Amino acid sequence: MAAAKWETQRYATTMLGSAVSTVMTARIVSLEQEAEEDGKAGRWRIVADVLATEKPHLRYAPQRLRLSARDLPALSETGTVLKGAVRLRAHGGPVRSGQYDFAFHGFFRGHGGNGFYLGTPEIIDSDIASEPQDKSWQASVEAIIGQLRALIGGRIMQALNGEEGAVAAALISGQRAGISEATNEALRIAGLAHILSISGLHLALAAGIVMVSVRGLAGLFPSLSLYYPVKKIAALISLFSSGFYLALSGADVAAQRSFIMLAVMLCAVIMDRKALTLRNLAIAALFSILVTPHEILGPSFQMSYSATGALIAGFAWVKLRKRQNPEKTERQTGLLHTVRRWLIGIIATSLLAGTASGLYAAFHFNNMAPLGMLGNALALPVISVLIMPFAVIALLLMPLSLEWLPLQVMGKGIELVKWIAHFVAGLSPDLIPGLLPAPVLLLWTAAMLSAMILTSHLRLISLMFVGAGFVSLVATDLPDINVSEDARLVAVRQNNILYVNRPRPAAFTTDNWRKAYKITEVRVPDKKGAESSEGFICMDGLCSFDLANGQVLAYAENRDAAQIACNIGDVIIFAFAGNMHCSKRQDRDDTSPLIITRQQLALKGVAEIYLPLNREINQERTIIQAAKAATQIENSVAGDKSKNNANSAGEVKVVFAVGEPQRPWHLYRLWSRAARNLED
Repeated sequence: MAAAKWETQRYATTMLGSAVSTVMTARIVSLEQEAEEDGKAGRWRIVADVLATEKPHLRYAPQRLRLSARDLPALSETGTVLKGAVRLRAHGGPVRSGQYDFAFHGFFRGHGGNGFYLGTPEIIDSDIASEPQDKSWQASVEAIIGQLRALIGGRIMQALNGEEGAVAAALISGQRAGISEATNEALRIAGLAHILSISGLHLALAAGIVMVSVRGLAGLFPSLSLYYPVKKIAALISLFSSGFYLALSGADVAAQRSFIMLAVMLCAVIMDRKALTLRNLAIAALFSILVTPHEILGPSFQMSYSATGALIAGFAWVKLRKRQNPEKTERQTGLLHTVRRWLIGIIATSLLAGTASGLYAAFHFNNMAPLGMLGNALALPVISVLIMPFAVIALLLMPLSLEWLPLQVMGKGIELVKWIAHFVAGLSPDLIPGLLPAPVLLLWTAAMLSAMILTSHLRLISLMFVGAGFVSLVATDLPDINVSEDARLVAVRQNNILYVNRPRPAAFTTDNWRKAYKITEVRVPDKKGAESSEGFICMDGLCSFDLANGQVLAYAENRDAAQIACNIGDVIIFAFAGNMHCSKRQDRDDTSPLIITRQQLALKGVAEIYLPLNREINQERTIIQAAKAATQIENSVAGDKSKNNANSAGEVKVVFAVGEPQRPWHLYRLWSRAARNLED
């Protein structure tokens, strides 16, 4: 907790509050280009430090932003200063309660917002460009590494054309933007998406190749092997080479954690201790939490450490079984036995790591790789033999301009891995796990930890946590209505169909909701606006939806539509700026509709609405109608009682994804125009 507080104070990122257009001068920190689409050059993705803004001048401009551009000047590179008109936007919150929060992770990356260039910016050479924004040695090292990454990525792309070069650049320098969406999707479905991010697999293979090479070379000189601790020297050289690989890759959080784990293991070798133990994994995890405590809530931390812990615990259990039953362990030799053990090891590795990390992939990304074990069993040998060794050789030969030949071998390996990914993806069923609530994730994490850490029959405790997780999963309620935080998109879940209020809904948000609730169809409003059509009926800024429980959902984009919404709606959403009340409705039938305003959504994030049952609503309406037929006094008393009954028996529950903005990474919400009830 102290580390988390210190980290929050250390970053203190200035966050953009509202969308704004301005003319900005900024220095490029990193630069990547996306893959081509339909023969068109991909967009540029830029991380830039803000130097100045004008027309208008931003008094509280963020220090660093993520930007995109359709086109850039030809000489643009890391360190170049660009000036151009930009449209800046504040970070978005989670699209569902408990999911990935872009503002949270942007805050701890130092990114105060995002945006895009309106046209092509220009390179400038002025006084403000010549003065560095940050004169610290960290900034200088960061600039040198950024230029080195760009240089190495360019050399790789010159030697390897097409997507193979983009994948090679991702494996060596960490630049992933040039990979097509089709390849990314195939790798994800086949359970091979992890090979694109420099993590434990790449660092371990690179360190292992260096260590084996150094020991092999030392073995050619008997005086070295006999009189010097070659194994420890090789481990030390491997540690430094891994550190260089970490810096070259961009040193993102996943790579940092993998390096910490590898460094602990190599230090254990230097100190004559066992390298692969859960104790060493715990040391690495504690160090990660102290340095970057916010990452414990992210998918990368959870997937990395769960997979590594499962592998260490699983193979330790196998070794323990062999030690306890030596008579059952047959000592066999030969090529076939070696190949069989190798294949069994790959399958066991894929099964253990895939199962452990798949739990968190299902929670964060709403997807699973059912044939991931097959994909990894086929691809890992290729990666270990044809890709990573030649990647190390190419990097070593690059100063001599001799990297072409090893990169060609590496390209053939990448081509084979792509074929394997598409092959496995073609066989894989379209499995969507659906919503995995946080309590279920915690219970199943407890089950995993129990199975890893306990070494006796106490491991059976994990079955209790697994059962409790299934009970919690079955008992979880799903929201009936979702409202986006910009108040533009409303979705109703009904009859395994997701009804939305816009003909062209936001693809990212809609797809996330569809996968979370395992919806097979998304239905947009009827263009003709026929009252008999199923779903939303929209006309002149007003949308209505007849809910399954007998209530009516009304969505209003302006004040004129709001007057009608107050008359017909039981659940009302006001998507415009300004205050609006449905006082006439309350005086008419003594019922208060649920009202969600644009201001509430701007402050608290996405709204999830849980409706009461049909029967409860009808009973409440019957009570109200009977009470109205009585005298004025009786009507008042009955109306109060019926209202209390409605709140207790047929209450509509609303959950906001963010809640009141109290954390530093959410305070920017207070300054948005929507939060202040102002027009955009």
